[in-house]
Amino acid sequence: MKKLVIAGAIAAFGLVSAQKNTLLVGGNISYNNETKKNFTNAGDLKSDDFEFTPMIGYQFADHFTAGVKLAVGSSKADYYQTVMNGWDMYDAITNIKTNSFTYGVFGRYTLPLNETFSVFGDLDVLFNNTKSTVAATGPYAYTTTTKSNGFGIGFTPNLFINFKNSFGLNFNIGGISYQSEKIKDSDMKTNAFGFGFGKGVTVGISKNFGLK
Repeated sequence: MKKLVIAGAIAAFGLVSAQKNTLLVGGNISYNNETKKNFTNAGDLKSDDFEFTPMIGYQFADHFTAGVKLAVGSSKADYYQTVMNGWDMYDAITNIKTNSFTYGVFGRYTLPLNETFSVFGDLDVLFNNTKSTVAATGPYAYTTTTKSNGFGIGFTPNLFINFKNSFGLNFNIGGISYQSEKIKDSDMKTNAFGFGFGKGVTVGISKNFGLK
């Protein structure tokens, strides 16, 4: 399996102590390219995933921030397989494309521990719209499109480390989430509850800036 992951963070602006009248602007960019060798009897699975998540908030009181979040994502996967049509064998390609748009609001409480360390928790309420298209070639060629929408609620704790001049890193090690999604023109509906700590680490970059 070959895998390439590129992730970056846009600088976020705010005070470590979350002082009143402070603007918070930031976001993340992630890209994932993966190849799974011999995924089927005919070849590999190749996938690309991209996501951009900007955010902006206003610290209306000491330690408290409220704002909006957006997320634009896209993914593409291609896999090859061999299908039978009578006595004949054909190599077919299945292509899956997904585009998503997420928007919502968040609230944040920040607790400074000292000049270097701070902890904060984000409570998000988000809504999403997704469109997925599956297309296959070969003797059984077809194309189908599925649209869905839903909402989610999540809480994520974070640790901020201030290195110099209010520039530092944010570390997130998990969280709690609930998500509900319904496929349009269908009775299918998914409800999911997630809970996890310590299974993975998300790192972001932040820079502190106070408004006058």
